[in-house]
Amino acid sequence: MVRGMDEMNDEHIYKIAIVGFGPKGLYGLERLTAFLKDRAISKNVEVHIFNSTSFFGAGDVYRTDQPYCLIMNYANGNINVWPKQLPKPITNHTPDFVAWLKERNVKNSSTTDFAPRAKVGTYLNECYHNLISHLPVNVKVVPHIGWVVNVENSKQGFALYYTNEKKQESTIAVDQILFTTGHITYKSHIAPKRASENNIGFIYPTDKKLVVVAPGTSVAIKGMGLTCIDAVLGLTEGRGGNFIKNADNFFSYVASGQEPKQMHLFSRSGLPMVPRDGTPLDDKPLQFFTEKALIKIKARRPINFNETLLPLIKKEFYWAYYRTLFQQYGWELKGGIDFEKIRAQVVQFHKQFRDVAYFSWQHIVNPFAEKRNITNGELREYIQFLIHEAELGADKSPFIAAVSTWRKISPLFNELYSYGGLDAASHKEFDTFYFGLFNRLSYGPPIENMKKILALHTSGLLNFSFAKSVTVVKGNDDGEWSLFGEKRKKTKVQFLINATIPRAGQQGFENKLYQNLEKNKYITPFINSSSSTYHPGCIALNKNGNPVNEYGEVNKAFTFYGTPTEGITYDNDTLSRTRNDFATIWAKNICKVLQNKDRRIAHYEREEQVL
Repeated sequence: MVRGMDEMNDEHIYKIAIVGFGPKGLYGLERLTAFLKDRAISKNVEVHIFNSTSFFGAGDVYRTDQPYCLIMNYANGNINVWPKQLPKPITNHTPDFVAWLKERNVKNSSTTDFAPRAKVGTYLNECYHNLISHLPVNVKVVPHIGWVVNVENSKQGFALYYTNEKKQESTIAVDQILFTTGHITYKSHIAPKRASENNIGFIYPTDKKLVVVAPGTSVAIKGMGLTCIDAVLGLTEGRGGNFIKNADNFFSYVASGQEPKQMHLFSRSGLPMVPRDGTPLDDKPLQFFTEKALIKIKARRPINFNETLLPLIKKEFYWAYYRTLFQQYGWELKGGIDFEKIRAQVVQFHKQFRDVAYFSWQHIVNPFAEKRNITNGELREYIQFLIHEAELGADKSPFIAAVSTWRKISPLFNELYSYGGLDAASHKEFDTFYFGLFNRLSYGPPIENMKKILALHTSGLLNFSFAKSVTVVKGNDDGEWSLFGEKRKKTKVQFLINATIPRAGQQGFENKLYQNLEKNKYITPFINSSSSTYHPGCIALNKNGNPVNEYGEVNKAFTFYGTPTEGITYDNDTLSRTRNDFATIWAKNICKVLQNKDRRIAHYEREEQVL
């Protein structure tokens, strides 16, 4: 379907492509149309949008046909397609997600509720249709279902090669491209090279990818985060099982008979994510990791994370823990930048309340760090502890107050991390350890989902005996997998599911499009070479999201936004409109080009330093 202006001679049309049309692609289109209208651009513009499925605006993550048992870990109140910044969107009907739910009388539509991802996808898709139904007369949007596989120079601008859903190959000439695809270092949407029918490398969509798991079989699931929970619920509730809420506000599970016999969960740490409610962060200011305190640190880039930033982060966790703990006992912790004065108050507190547990960074990070193995019972007790603390919330639980602190720190940390702000060794350590740690502590699932995990463990469908220190070996004859734990503990499973989201690494670009972009000299991998050398597995970009090639030249005709910028920027949440907002910069720059008489942008500009 094509919306917008009537057909006209290609010579008079400025053509733009958005490659990848999930939420970030939608945000890009929204900002582009808003700026075109606001700047009174009269030139004819044609926007070609590319998505691998028909779920425009939603993308694969929020596709509308997935089971409703898969719910967000992002509260309703955080979701809004429409920005609060100027210029205003081209449509007057701009409901945020909560208002949209209430317009449809949907239950559990408060700001603190968590909605099914499919419902969020419906909202995103409707916002897309709302947008294209209000296009200026000189703007046309052309949707394509398919995969862009290559980009090359052409007389008309850039030749964009893509394969549509019918496996037909086509080419379109465009002037500008916004890339908002998924992960670029790994083939995240297909199984690994050694995958087989009983080795599932990517679970989405769950109702299609997990159908091969036969009822009554045994399954091992690698990873214990959000994707793992989706896999578990897809194989239970997604197959007709029911969770019945008990009088104690916990669940019992009623099986449908279509579930696996048992699912074994394991990961590097062996720990689940800390669940959370949908309560927004409080407005209490940070004490140590502040803009003022970071001025001198920014001036000393590249930054050593362990020596410079981690001590401040630990102090913030300590401060939040005791501020909340003091309140529970009618005390008030007096703040300030003098940490020793805060510690002195804590010493006095514990003299009066000797049985109260001290703050322990290690207990927050990993209470089982010294243990080679975590038993079934120990992990169950830990999950019960996490649920209890999460239900108390940050106002009453010192533990939750501490772990929630990272969400306050994160925006400031992004400024320090981005564009090689950390030295190479710190960059690597953060990517390989602290990124996962802070995600586990601060961005966990809704409490309801963790209660479902507990109920499935009670029913015997989940087993934690191999949660940590497990070795996985595939049998040569029967095709089954063997799990080896501590003290020669062993079990066999028929299916292995990879429920991890790979982080960047040094393997290079495995995505075909990005391989070709690198081959054609449009992009080059970013290398952090301060102090030592680290390859994050991401693209070298400037601060506008434009790629910087191996010669130090900036291509202003290409812009990257969202997940493709991960590694050179930090924490590109797919639904955030403000984090690393390259879409606004991109839209402004296109308007500048269109306001000039020259059709073609000066593609390359020399930069003295690759950012």
